[in-house]
Amino acid sequence: MAKEPKEEYDWINDPFDEKKIAEEREQMGMSGTSKAAAGIGCLLFFIGFIVLIGMLLFGIL
Repeated sequence: MAKEPKEEYDWINDPFDEKKIAEEREQMGMSGTSKAAAGIGCLLFFIGFIVLIGMLLFGIL
């Protein structure tokens, strides 16, 4: 019985190419400004939620 032929190594799409991996991570990642905006938005939502709960507990609303 014949063995199956081995796959040839694909040098163009090298999965261990560090430069290519770094470029893909850079393209997929969020920029610093968008990370800061998302963080500030989450913080404001959390503070607003706490204030709303406090107002409901003290009967202000």
